[in-house]
Amino acid sequence: MTTTTLVSGTRTALTTTALNSLASATYVSAGTINVSASSPVDYLVEVALTPGTVAGNKQAVVFAKVSTDNTNFTTGPESGTTTTDEPNLYLLGVVPLNTNATQQAKTFSIFGTLGFVPPYCKIIVKNDSGVALAASGHSVYYTPISAVTA
Repeated sequence: MTTTTLVSGTRTALTTTALNSLASATYVSAGTINVSASSPVDYLVEVALTPGTVAGNKQAVVFAKVSTDNTNFTTGPESGTTTTDEPNLYLLGVVPLNTNATQQAKTFSIFGTLGFVPPYCKIIVKNDSGVALAASGHSVYYTPISAVTA
């Protein structure tokens, strides 16, 4: 009898300072995930943000742009405030930012959200908290999930 088990890989940081002091209503790319060599069945994306004194919608919206070659990514904003092409982004979900100056985190499944696992994925964050994010205290990690058959 064959058994397949899902195994978590190494939690890896997307090193970025792009989220520091990110203005409200502004998009930013937090970095690109590259799992092309390992071909996992899924990967988890963890986004942790520290808001300022929140107002408005009190949230950050997390999106993905995907690519099969790490050159040609799906369309949509990854900087600035223009929302025209936002519908072209893949919506991963929302990180609620309800508590002032307190780090909030949420984890998203790429396969569970997109229905497929792209080899390359840019994580795009839109600050929708009503004010700029804090000057520090932000992180983005990913963890590949592999299937092991024994």
